[in-house]
Amino acid sequence: MNKEQLITKQQLEIESLKETISMYKEDAEAIDSILYCVWWPLNDNVLWFTKDQLKVFFRINNANDVYEEEV
Repeated sequence: MNKEQLITKQQLEIESLKETISMYKEDAEAIDSILYCVWWPLNDNVLWFTKDQLKVFFRINNANDVYEEEV
């Protein structure tokens, strides 16, 4: 593999990874929207999750924050 082929291969891989990250960010935003409704304002008035149930959602939200950082 010559230098030009290697650069082309790397650039294609970079573009593919950028697309994957973009999809993850969209999913993270969708998850944030769903989780927002769990603790503000729907939980108090409609969903009535217990504190133990909310802990699970907070853990999901914290794991989801990784994808919100700028790359």
